Amino acid sequence: MRFWQKTYIFTLILFLVCLNAGILSLTYYTYSKSVSSAEVTAGAEQYYISRAFERDLEDLGEMQSPELLMQIYGSYYSGKGIRLAFSSDEKEVYSNISENIEIDQNVIVHTEIGGAWHIVISSEAGGYTMVFAKNVESLNEEFKSLTFTYVLTALGVSLLLSVVLYFILRRISLPLDRLRETTEKIQSGDLSVSADESGKDEFSLLGASFNSMLATINGQMAALEADAEKKQMLVDNMAHELRTPLTSIRGYAEYLERAAVSEEQRLFAAKYIVSEAERLAKISEILLDDAYIRGNPPEMKEVELSALLFDTAERLETRAKERGVKVILETEKTLISGNSTLLSMLVYNLTENAIKACSEGGRVILRCKDNIALVEDDGKGMTEEQLSHITEPFYRTDKSRSRAEGGAGLGLALCKNIAEIHGAHMRFESKIGAGTKVFLDFTT
Repeated sequence: MRFWQKTYIFTLILFLVCLNAGILSLTYYTYSKSVSSAEVTAGAEQYYISRAFERDLEDLGEMQSPELLMQIYGSYYSGKGIRLAFSSDEKEVYSNISENIEIDQNVIVHTEIGGAWHIVISSEAGGYTMVFAKNVESLNEEFKSLTFTYVLTALGVSLLLSVVLYFILRRISLPLDRLRETTEKIQSGDLSVSADESGKDEFSLLGASFNSMLATINGQMAALEADAEKKQMLVDNMAHELRTPLTSIRGYAEYLERAAVSEEQRLFAAKYIVSEAERLAKISEILLDDAYIRGNPPEMKEVELSALLFDTAERLETRAKERGVKVILETEKTLISGNSTLLSMLVYNLTENAIKACSEGGRVILRCKDNIALVEDDGKGMTEEQLSHITEPFYRTDKSRSRAEGGAGLGLALCKNIAEIHGAHMRFESKIGAGTKVFLDFTT
């Protein structure tokens, strides 16, 4: 059973119960008010009759009989639906009440007399006990008529409500049906659908939330697909990068094993094997560093960026001199929040790449100011196409130069991850023949 059907049945039952309970309560309340009013009227009439009987009894002459007066009263009031009975010393003197009724004085009771309901009151009247019985059968008839009218009204209202409620709930449930159809399409693999957001009710809000969730899922799926493609590319590139040095190592090893070579040839082969092994070790080291950084959030402390640049320049001074490159420092005291070890690795890699990009006589500038660090070189620069791939793993702008210098093509990918961990924005500017600038913005 669907939700709107359950709601329809539950609401209809609840309404019918409340309606009928209300009608019954109203009917009994009306009836009880009528009975109370009849009792008050009967009490007033009984009092009036008893007082009138006392006065008439006092005016009777000695030759007149009280029984005759009782008969006159009984005959007169019987036409008004009132029956009377008089007794003295528990002996009945006169009565037009067919049943024998014994009640206490000034107590109101309801009883059936002659097949009709009466209000019965007993009181003293002129030395006699007078029993007053008024016919109130009309109250029962009125109650039955009122109940019948209320029942017919309840049936009509219930029928009208059942029809109106059916169409209202069916109309309200249409957005849910459309949402269900949307989810079924998504289940079948169609992620281009969207829920209905028209209107300003809860269903439109639900549709908007559903579409937002669907957009998030699509975005996450796209990100997962892109990540999977990147990982596959990484694996493919890694296989390619590993195959070349491994093939060289194996070839030279077999050459040393099988061929009769001179000492000079043996040293050359051994040197090449060591060089390729070192490149494999560097690839492994960078990959392990990257994996460790991703899996272990670093401890952040206050770091002086200018001191870090100065330390990097000192560490690379020898390599810069070997290539005939001058490293220039232009720094101001700048404090940032970060991990000194990772930031040192970041700046070191960028500076090392800048030195490699320069020809003899070139220069590299390390600058920091207002939470922004700059690594600038006057090397040969890069094209826009090269800049768009510069941080991809195993990407090289100059494959022959990188291989000759033992580069793995992973340094800038590692730098990008370190910058992201610190919430920094790393940006490249470069032109062919005009060098390259790398900006590290830590203001975020």
